[in-house]
Amino acid sequence: IVRLWVASQDFRNDIIVSEERIKKVAEAYRGIRNALRYQLSNLYDFDPKHNSVADEKLTGLDRWILDAFAKLDADVRNAFDRCEFHAAYQKITQFVSVELSAVYHDTVKDRLYTSPVNSPRRRSTQSTLYRLIQSFTKMLSPMLAFTADEAWESIPHLDSCSVHLSDWKPFKFDISEEEVANWHTLFAIRERALLALEEARQAKQIGKGLEACVTLTGTGLELEIGQAHKEDLRELLNVSQLNLNEG
Repeated sequence: IVRLWVASQDFRNDIIVSEERIKKVAEAYRGIRNALRYQLSNLYDFDPKHNSVADEKLTGLDRWILDAFAKLDADVRNAFDRCEFHAAYQKITQFVSVELSAVYHDTVKDRLYTSPVNSPRRRSTQSTLYRLIQSFTKMLSPMLAFTADEAWESIPHLDSCSVHLSDWKPFKFDISEEEVANWHTLFAIRERALLALEEARQAKQIGKGLEACVTLTGTGLELEIGQAHKEDLRELLNVSQLNLNEG
């Protein structure tokens, strides 16, 4: 945690240390460690030689997170090249708390825990996690040398015995501009729908989102994209049933 705190500081300014700042970095560290544990714990029965899913057959959400991670990878590399470790720290911790924990990990847990072992959706997500965990540990290794190595040792079916003996190659994964635009629309719909779910939760009409059936009514491009990606949207909302009506 002290090593991560040092990396989080902008050395061009005065560096201030306090118990509060160390606690904040400790929380960020726990978030990173929990993300690693989540990914590793869902690869126990995954063999990349037999279970990997090709890029074009990955689910939309898996393709979205890989594209987002590719952008993070490029940003962190640039920050390291400029010795701006605080910028790398900020981008990594934000990605872990938002894209990974709040969206991707939370959304795919149902298909990981409840889908049949060899279902295409489950294997798609495991293929994605396997790629993420390898590149993520390499990205973390300069700042979290021991944690990254500990995680690396737990990744199944690797040849290298240490993350520090592996090559950190640029992470490449691109989705089309149309896919990017579709996901922007789906997340915009999600944001508004989550407000309605929270109101229902506060009114004690529901507990968790899975107790809800959501009906969305609209017109135009949003409705068209929602209908074309209805299952992705239902997963994003984490509800049991989703209806889309025109009106």
